[in-house]
Order: sequence, then structure tokens, then C-alpha cells
Amino acid sequence: MPSVIEVQIEDKVGIIKLNRPESLNAFNNELSDALYSQIEEFNASSTVNSILITGNGKAFSAGADVAGFQEGNTKKRSPLSWNDLIDLFIRSKPIIAAINGFAVGMGITLFLFADIRFASKDAKISFRFVKIGLTPEYGSTRRLSDIVGISTASELMLTGKFLDGEEAERIGLISKSYEPDDLYNKSLKISKDISGNSHWHNKVI
Repeated sequence: MPSVIEVQIEDKVGIIKLNRPESLNAFNNELSDALYSQIEEFNASSTVNSILITGNGKAFSAGADVAGFQEGNTKKRSPLSWNDLIDLFIRSKPIIAAINGFAVGMGITLFLFADIRFASKDAKISFRFVKIGLTPEYGSTRRLSDIVGISTASELMLTGKFLDGEEAERIGLISKSYEPDDLYNKSLKISKDISGNSHWHNKVI
């Protein structure tokens, strides 16, 4: 069985690719645990100064894999909570998210806590909770409000509408949108620029 993440290091950038393309990189226990462990490993490494996260296939992440978590009820459950991942993002080395394709629900709210977000112009970003009868998790409404303002955050949460990368850039949800074929390389270049800084200065910023 292939790993649920693909990992490499390039010029002091720790690269993580979410690798459940058959499920649009939806988060189950295995993917959550693997992402947490790999970020911790990069944080402990002297050869990594920044972390770039993207997705394999046509999605960044479709959010929570409900089927996967239901299966977990009959198996050993992960000791990690979603809040553990958010806390890790907050205290981590700089995390850059390169959002390709779909980023929905938990697949975008976790990455509100990344330091920098880029997206492809054809990305499909949505806070879909209201459309499926769920409550946004772990302070994501407050975090979204801090990023785009209360009025815009309320609109996104209450309508669940989809944004493409250009609209996400216009409202300040992401830093920059790129053509799909350019997203990864542009994001990697900026990640390398960040990794060229001293670890101490990256940390205090």
C-alpha cells in the first residue's frame, strides 16, 4: 500500500505531499497521524528551515474522510485530535501551503494556520460546513475572521460558496494565485527563499 504522504527535502525545504488521491486527499486517522509525525520530524531536523505542503492529484484536500473516521470506531483510534495538528502548525517552522484543486471544509480550515498560503487559479476553496449540517471546528471561524475580516468570513461560512484562486487572493485568504502548472515551482521557490534565512530569525518572526 502506498504511503499516505510523500516526503522529500530540497535545499532545506521539507516537502510533504498529501497522497490519498483516490479520496481527494481527505483526512482520515492515518493521514492526520502521518502529517503530524512528519512535521514534527522536520521541526527536529537541522537540515529543514521551512515546510511546503501540497496535494497529489486533482485536490489539495477534500476535508474529513467521514468513512475513514467511522472505520476508526472499530479499530485503534488515533490519540491525536485535530486541535493537536492546529497547535503544531502554530508552533512549527514556517509552513507554506500550495493549494491545488479542491480545498474543502477541514481541508482548508487547518491550513488557515499555515504561515503562507498560495493557490492555483483553478482552485476550488469552500467552507462547506453549513451545507452538510456541521459546525466549523477549533476556532476556524475566528481565524478566518482575522485573515479576511468578519463580514467576509461570515459570508464564506454562511453561504459555503466556492472560491477560485483569484478570488481567494482578492479577499486576502491567500497571498498569491498562480497558473496550475506554475503553483508548485513558484511555491517551492519562495519556500527556498525562506529556508535561506537563519532558523532563529524565522522562528522569532
